[in-house]
Amino acid sequence: MNTSTLSTVLTPTELLGYIEFLRQDLINKGLTYGFNSDRTLQASRELDYFIFEYQKITYMN
Repeated sequence: MNTSTLSTVLTPTELLGYIEFLRQDLINKGLTYGFNSDRTLQASRELDYFIFEYQKITYMN
C-alpha cells in the first residue's frame, strides 16, 4: 500500500495517531543519525505529506 492510499483508508483520528508515530520516528532518527541525514530528511518529508493530507481531509469536512 503506498502513502497516498494509506491516507484515504485511515479516519482522521487514525491519521492523527499515525502522524504522532511519524513525529516520534523523525525525532528518533534526527537524534540517532543527525538532522541532515538522508534518513531523517526522508522521515521529515513523509511526516509533511501526512500532515498535508490531514489538513486536506479536515478542511474539506
